[in-house]
Parts: sequence; structure tokens; C-alpha cells
Amino acid sequence: MAITLSKIEQYLGELDFNFQSKDETTLLTGAKDENGQVMIVIRLMEDGEFLQIRTVQHLDDLVKDSTDEHRAALLNWMLYKNYQTKLGAWEYDPSDYDHHISIGFPIEDGDVTLKQFTRMLQTIASSCELIPEMKETLGVEVETDPKELKRQELLAQLAALDGNTGI
Repeated sequence: MAITLSKIEQYLGELDFNFQSKDETTLLTGAKDENGQVMIVIRLMEDGEFLQIRTVQHLDDLVKDSTDEHRAALLNWMLYKNYQTKLGAWEYDPSDYDHHISIGFPIEDGDVTLKQFTRMLQTIASSCELIPEMKETLGVEVETDPKELKRQELLAQLAALDGNTGI
């Protein structure tokens, strides 16, 4: 039994995800949080008997513009994430520096339930949370949260006051 694109659209509607149809087998959506955003591609293959959900380059051209040493560090990071993860695999194409997380799900004798689809989509969408860690691995300066900057500033002022008390 296969799944249809209309079923996937129904699931996305129930999950309140905005999406757009790219063609008769592909939907585009995205995920965003305070750490960044990623585009998500949902594709039916093999006449609906294989579902693929993947992101498109998490870090745009940062990997391409990085040094070989930093790219190697990112590959090690991705391999370790694969080791730690039950669902989803980090993939990398050295020919064009494409890097993404992907889930492939064969649908042979059944259907994909909303719960299964939600788990897959959440795994892919939560990869936004890893963007700062990926940037740090690439040696890219990560923006610090304004609240954290203020906290550090206040601690520095407190330390300066403590040092100037003369007691």
C-alpha cells in the first residue's frame, strides 16, 4: 500500500505546518526557531511506497567557504550525531558541500500514521536547534543571546566592584 501526497498534505494541515507543492511528488515546508531555520523537502518516491523527508543545506554557503580542517570537523560531528540518533541520518556531498539530515521510510505493506509522520517531521525540524553547534564546529562566530550578554556584563561589573572595595 502506498501513501499519497494528499495524505501528507492532510497531515501537515493537522500539524499546522505551512507548505507548498513543488510538483506531483514533492512538498516544501520549513522549520524555524531562535537558532535558525531550515527548508524541509518531503518527497514521495517509488509510486508512493517510499517517503523521504530531508532538509536543504543547514548553513547555506558556510560549509563551502570553510577550511578543509573545519569541514573535516563538521563531518566528524555529523558522524557522531548519526551514532547518537535512532531516526534520521546526516549526509554530506563533498562535490558541492551539500549537507543535510534525511529520513527515508519504506512503505511496503501499510500506511504512514500521523504519529509516525509527526515523529519524522519533528526529528527533521528540530535540527534547527543544532545550527549554533554546527557553526561553532565550522569556526563561525555564533551570536550570543542578548540576555546572556547582559548577564556577562553584570557579572563583570560585579567582579569589578568586588575588586575595588579595598576590604
